[in-house]
Amino acid sequence: MSRPTRRDDLLAAAERIVRRDGVGRLTLDAVAVEAGASKGGLLYHFASRDALITAMVERHAVAFSESLDAAMTADPEPPGRWTRAYLRSSAKPADPVEGDAAATGLLAAMASNPALADPLREQYAAWREQVADDGLPEADAMIVALAADGLWMADLLGFAAPTGERRVQIFARLLEMAGAPSSTTSNSGASAAAPVTTRA
Repeated sequence: MSRPTRRDDLLAAAERIVRRDGVGRLTLDAVAVEAGASKGGLLYHFASRDALITAMVERHAVAFSESLDAAMTADPEPPGRWTRAYLRSSAKPADPVEGDAAATGLLAAMASNPALADPLREQYAAWREQVADDGLPEADAMIVALAADGLWMADLLGFAAPTGERRVQIFARLLEMAGAPSSTTSNSGASAAAPVTTRA
């Protein structure tokens, strides 16, 4: 894994501010202080607050795509492999230190200017096309992907997301709908028992 760049450090600082203090406290000055950088150094990478938030959103899309690729590499069964990778990547536990980079970027974008999330909307449209062309009945594949999105959002917003054995059973059933062999559904269910709020 490559070492984080200064740009990465600045984005991580912005995510910490949103997570800790809320979107309203996300300013260029605050990010510079949080990252231990000069204002000029920050402006070299991000000319405006909108540019910073756009980069936060794009960072999520890249990280989630990398997670998808890794999950697909580990899955030997082609039919439904992409859909299962989407489900498993969506259900990764949040980093206990860094938290949910995806949520912070999206919250910042939606609260500041919804148009800043347009690149991610385009990416999700492409991901939906992948789901539809994954060798499964299209309706089943879409149900799995939408359920993965719903679980992630319920965790993020604290909307009575299922936990424990109930969550394990739901996750196993979704894997089954996505064409996973029964042995892998039982092995994968335990990792989904705790609420998760990450896509990166």
